[in-house]
Amino acid sequence: MQLRVRHIARNVLFNWLGTIANMAVGFFLSPFILHRLGDVAFGVFVLANSVVAYLGLLDLGMQSSVLRFVSQGHTKGDHQGASEALSAALWVRLQISALALLLSAGIAVVFPHIFKVPQALAIDARKAILLIGVTMALSMSIGVVGGVISALNRYDLQNYMSLTQTAIRVIGVVFVLRTGHGIVGIALSELVAVVVGNVLLVWIARRLYPELRIQLKKPKPETLRKIWSYSFYAFLTTIAVQLVYQTDNLVVGAFVSASAVTYFAIANNLCRYATQMVSSMGGTFVPAASTYEAAGDTASLLMLYKNGTRATLMISLPMLITFIVRGPSFIGLWMGPEYAHSSGIVLIILSIALFFSYANRTAGAIAFGIEKHKTTALWSIGEGVANLALSVLLVRWYGIYGVAIGTMVPSLFVQVILWPRYISKLVGLSSFEVIGQIWGPMLLASIPFALASYAVNILAPAHNLGIFFLQVLATLPIFLLTVALVFRVYVRSQILPRVRSLFVAEAK
Repeated sequence: MQLRVRHIARNVLFNWLGTIANMAVGFFLSPFILHRLGDVAFGVFVLANSVVAYLGLLDLGMQSSVLRFVSQGHTKGDHQGASEALSAALWVRLQISALALLLSAGIAVVFPHIFKVPQALAIDARKAILLIGVTMALSMSIGVVGGVISALNRYDLQNYMSLTQTAIRVIGVVFVLRTGHGIVGIALSELVAVVVGNVLLVWIARRLYPELRIQLKKPKPETLRKIWSYSFYAFLTTIAVQLVYQTDNLVVGAFVSASAVTYFAIANNLCRYATQMVSSMGGTFVPAASTYEAAGDTASLLMLYKNGTRATLMISLPMLITFIVRGPSFIGLWMGPEYAHSSGIVLIILSIALFFSYANRTAGAIAFGIEKHKTTALWSIGEGVANLALSVLLVRWYGIYGVAIGTMVPSLFVQVILWPRYISKLVGLSSFEVIGQIWGPMLLASIPFALASYAVNILAPAHNLGIFFLQVLATLPIFLLTVALVFRVYVRSQILPRVRSLFVAEAK
């Protein structure tokens, strides 16, 4: 068990490093892109990416099935089964990628007519959509091989590849914007980065799992049925994610304006950065849960839920509290004072829903890992449909705030009402135990940090980002000390012995 915990912690660490690097890139690159392009062009580019992102629905959940069955096959030594699953997924993905290219061309034609795109940007928007479509097709087809690296828990290699791809993207984006190019140049630089990244993916996967044999021929019907029986509900979850995270931009673009998309996207991007940090941890729990289930180790599965949820909240709560208490101030320092009020209110609304979403992130990963995600997939679809309906209804009255409220309300219902009851089926904890042992103590531990953040924001408002981050770092120990106090028994019995053992192992 101890070795497994260390292995999971190692994977989480590597995922964090990669995620932090990507977040840093997005954080520093976003103002540069926005001020080089302007509100309208930036909004058009966000819309273009949001529309093409819907082609990701054609994935049909294949990536998650590769992770599941390759992980399972490798654990049991069933290399033939793992090869058949990967080959079937790739065979389907190649055909879907061809369809995605055709759909991208169609989207490029109608895009300026559906959204409020200025005539001067119409041609560039079409070119950018075509390039984004090619990027999507490559990621969707060859990118399926990346599931092999995740399935074998080699997140270190995956993140080295991701960092290389990110570096190429940043160099390309900065170059094209400094040389006077616009959204077409950005789309082209991202395509180049994805090509390099996919080549690295294939090379690493072949070296990592040489027993795999890929055959690009029509798979066996039973293999397709096995993959589809798992992937279908993952596919529903993907649809829900698209409805929740991409539809909002489209609703704003269709019912308000392209420039309003920029104000909404600033807040939405901050939430996305936080989600990437949390997902980098949760993603490592899926293969771990599959491994525990295959070994019949229910005790480890329960500990994975408890420790994973506490760790997830420990990482996410300081970010969400800062967003809620100091979000408008931060956005004003980051993107400019003109965005502070509108984008700040959107950020506060979205962050409220994110807390409970993050609280259930580990449970969701376990559900995927042990193939009990069917029910949650249906919930996600319901949430996505309700999100779209409420957003379209409320945007007419409250603008971008209404869209954010339309996202928050369905999320709170699913995460607070439905998820706690389902957790008992996954790991055997009742709703009262989930709230009393996991959620409640973490919320209690966050109150002093929230009060300190509010006081600092009122009494000593930051005048630049450097001071802002120093203030956050200065108040963060309050949260850490309170968490240690609330969980003092667990810290003494579980954390400290493991820390000591790590130092002993290093000394040897």
